[in-house]
Amino acid sequence: MRVGALAVGRSGDKGSVLDLTLVARDEAAYARLARAITAEVAQRALEGVCPGTVIRYECPGLLALKFVVAGALPGGVYASLRAGMHWQKAAIWALLDLEIE
Repeated sequence: MRVGALAVGRSGDKGSVLDLTLVARDEAAYARLARAITAEVAQRALEGVCPGTVIRYECPGLLALKFVVAGALPGGVYASLRAGMHWQKAAIWALLDLEIE
């Protein structure tokens, strides 16, 4: 099943850090996403989109998984060639388009 069928996504940045969040549509979807999308899975999905190490944070009270990619925007949003709303959207769609069991 496609992650986008189970969750909505948000993206943002702070300095050189990219922030991607998946918010599950319900508790069952959250449990499924939490099992399937590890930091390693997210890192592989983002390989072609951005560099950096992915750290995953679980926010069960919000039914959310937060993925922080340090070093994704070298020099920060104003200096990086990757900066911009469209690049961040590409990054979140890399997660939303994942197929999981």
